[in-house]
Amino acid sequence: MLMASPDKRIRKNRHFYQALKHALDGLKAVTRHEGNFRRELLAALIVIAAGWGFNVTRFDWVLLVVAICLVFLFELANTIVEELVDLVVGPHYDPRAKLIKDMAAGAVLLAAIIAIACGVYVFGPFVWQLLQGGR
Repeated sequence: MLMASPDKRIRKNRHFYQALKHALDGLKAVTRHEGNFRRELLAALIVIAAGWGFNVTRFDWVLLVVAICLVFLFELANTIVEELVDLVVGPHYDPRAKLIKDMAAGAVLLAAIIAIACGVYVFGPFVWQLLQGGR
């Protein structure tokens, strides 16, 4: 049986700040190691800049922030699924493992489609106005 090394914790966090540190470490790791997460972060920053530039309404901000968080959440869940599948299956090909990974990636795709629809709803009128010559 594998035992944890004495310098690694295996019990629950005792304090909120300890749990927060672990959560932030997880977000740093996914940002550092996942290119898709970094690209989505860049896209989110562009959307936020556009929201400020177009001076969107409070409701539109809520919609944009929820859409951005939805994509981040599903990308994080996808990464977790991929890591767990790789941990269990190892370097061997398993069609079930591929199916599980594909379904997790599909969830991210659906979240991205929802976010795009929200972006079209919020920014569509501004883009249309710009295309009409600013009338």
